[in-house]
Amino acid sequence: MVEFSGDQLSVKRFLRVHAGKFYVYVLSRPDGRPFYVGKGMNGRAFEHEAEARRNHPVGESNPFKCNVIRKIIRDGAAVLYEIDSVYEQDQQALCLEREAVLISKYKRLHEGGVLTNLAGGLGSMSGAAPFSLDRHAATLSGEPENNPDRAILNRLLQGIGPVSSVPVKPVRQMSRVLPTEPHPNPRTPSLRCAYALIASASATGSRLLPETSVPRAFTYQGVDAIIENGVSRDLIKAGMASLVRSNNPHTESFRLSESQIDLLVGLYGKEGLVERGLL
Repeated sequence: MVEFSGDQLSVKRFLRVHAGKFYVYVLSRPDGRPFYVGKGMNGRAFEHEAEARRNHPVGESNPFKCNVIRKIIRDGAAVLYEIDSVYEQDQQALCLEREAVLISKYKRLHEGGVLTNLAGGLGSMSGAAPFSLDRHAATLSGEPENNPDRAILNRLLQGIGPVSSVPVKPVRQMSRVLPTEPHPNPRTPSLRCAYALIASASATGSRLLPETSVPRAFTYQGVDAIIENGVSRDLIKAGMASLVRSNNPHTESFRLSESQIDLLVGLYGKEGLVERGLL
């Protein structure tokens, strides 16, 4: 069903012939594996690469996608573009349906697939992530309708993996942000702590290299976020990172050594970090 595929220049020429029409597009890695499916018209397919090249994570709607694009560019390769299908202006519903079909086909990273998409297509009809079906759990790890800031951060975490309680919270919804001190009791490395580090690294475009410092606080889709007090304490006590202290807990960061990166890889998996553009 593919209408056209190629590099950015050749696909731009193809789309000029179809100006004003809707289309479904697929962005792929150099080896041909898709990493993003979208819909749009005119130059929409190319806005993602332009956004990633600006390298301004505060305004990025999907850091996983942008980090993958930056990794492709760092490796001296190029994003592959595919125009899956083209639709007239009165066929927008068909365009949306086709987008959802492709997302379902390739699956998102947190579903065991290859796509960095956070949403499943067809807007709210398909749901933004798979862990928000239970409305009770939605308050902690899903997308509470009455708390948009929490929903935005939860969506970021759901793109990483399922958690029973999200380790990153909106700053303005925390009664007090405490300086990080190691927990007094023994702590072992955990996936919940790993998710917190991955979330901050993803949102800030931090590559997981030895001596990388991952900030405790970051901004995602306009929401000021911070790794919560207990998780910060656990990270240090479990030896998952070294604390870079600050007089202001909002400007603390977590430095990762080579062995601590190896620990993160062991907890989360190398493939998952590579697919999100962090390694």
